[in-house]
Amino acid sequence: MQKSFIPLAIAAALTLSAPARAANENVTVYGQANVSYDMISTGTANGVGALPGISSSRVSSNSSRLGLKGSNDLGSGWSALWQVEGTVGADTGASGGAGTIAGASARSTRLFDRDTYLGLSHADLGTLLLGRHDTPYKMSTRRLDVFPDGIGDNRSLLGTTIIGGAGPAGVVTDTFDARQSNQIIYISPALGSYSGALGYSNLAEGNTYSSQNSVSALSLAGMYEQDPVYATFAYEVHTITPPAITQSPSTAVKAVKLGLGYRMDILNLGFALEKSSDDFGNADVVVANNPCGNLTSGANCSGHSTLYLSAKLNITPADALKVAYSKAGQVGAASIASGAIQFSMGIDHDINQRTTVYILYTSLKNDRLVHYGLSSAASSGANSVNPTGEGGASPSAFSFGIRHSF
Repeated sequence: MQKSFIPLAIAAALTLSAPARAANENVTVYGQANVSYDMISTGTANGVGALPGISSSRVSSNSSRLGLKGSNDLGSGWSALWQVEGTVGADTGASGGAGTIAGASARSTRLFDRDTYLGLSHADLGTLLLGRHDTPYKMSTRRLDVFPDGIGDNRSLLGTTIIGGAGPAGVVTDTFDARQSNQIIYISPALGSYSGALGYSNLAEGNTYSSQNSVSALSLAGMYEQDPVYATFAYEVHTITPPAITQSPSTAVKAVKLGLGYRMDILNLGFALEKSSDDFGNADVVVANNPCGNLTSGANCSGHSTLYLSAKLNITPADALKVAYSKAGQVGAASIASGAIQFSMGIDHDINQRTTVYILYTSLKNDRLVHYGLSSAASSGANSVNPTGEGGASPSAFSFGIRHSF
């Protein structure tokens, strides 16, 4: 376990030590190809008129990526850092990240949709970045996910919220454990075993009129790391501010998260607990089966708690058995039928330091009123939303894959 908390992208740019091929002294080419053969079942929703799901097999790209990065010594302890990184659809050749709806297979139009930035770094003062980057909230617990960047990724439930309730119009969106554009982010140097990060994003940069809402995101995280323990606390808030002329109050959706990791010789354990809340009230009152009920303005509609547990047992130096469990609690004012559970298990075999083969199984069970889907980090991510608007589907998948870093 590393002794300081610096995102992998930054650490690589500072040290230039990751497996890569240098184009010249200031440019490093790097990437990862992660491709799997997935057998997917989308599950069948509950309710009258619900359409049956499907079972299918497909080749999936799991957050495969290609990037360029570099650093330049400016003197007096300062360095300039830069990076451009994009998702590669190794299954189709398409570029750009997955759609915003969990499980969607649509790709964005961004060529460099992953961490892409320019910044300054000083060993004693920290790192300042401007561009597109993982939020501190996301960075704080990603290392605890034992099935990262694939169909078993814990962001199927962790870091999500259901704006406006969980009825037919309430679709799960990736809200917190995300990467934000237009972000300015500061990452502190290690202060003994402690470090921190703070990020701010303007989420309405395209505004051109005073009558439009302003939307911003503030994200922060504090980390403690001393072998064998890793601990973190994170907070993020998205604030929507109406134009002053409307005299309407600002509204916000927010989340707090606690993460713990414990590393032994052959066993790594992970724990995360998240609590989200909002003051949107019932934004979806006309839709039947809305678990938020008939809430007044300013009430918590979509907030809920999510628990994540993980374990990785290193059976041999090259083989690891992994299991993970997630549970999303009841939404807002709901008392029943708006939670979900996901269970994943798998085996990794390292052929060498760069190449790993793996097999995993994951299953997600939705309660009757919700539509969580398997992670969109995989292009096979299965969205459980049913065309009839009914929830309660239980998607699952077997995945056989190979991951190679360069």
